[in-house]
Amino acid sequence: MEYIIDTSKPANLNWAAKDAERIAQNVRNLISTWRYEVAYDRTLGIDQNMLDKPKDTIVALYVAEIYRLVSDYEPRATVKEVKFIGVDDEGNMQFRVVIEV
Repeated sequence: MEYIIDTSKPANLNWAAKDAERIAQNVRNLISTWRYEVAYDRTLGIDQNMLDKPKDTIVALYVAEIYRLVSDYEPRATVKEVKFIGVDDEGNMQFRVVIEV
């Protein structure tokens, strides 16, 4: 089953999520977390060192980080596609991630 995760839209945590929906929610949480933000797993999350680089470089590094995070921390999901959508008014990069569970 495929799920589309759009980081440009806010998502609420569903505490009752089960099975594939729970896995998709886990992936969204992974790609929304910065490295060193999780107290007992400091290497979990997107590396912030890429933020001072040119936009094209950041996009490529962010896409690579998404693939790494999902394969390392949520092996039940497979990333099918990552597409850069744009940058919002606050400077946040937005991505569309397609995963298969």
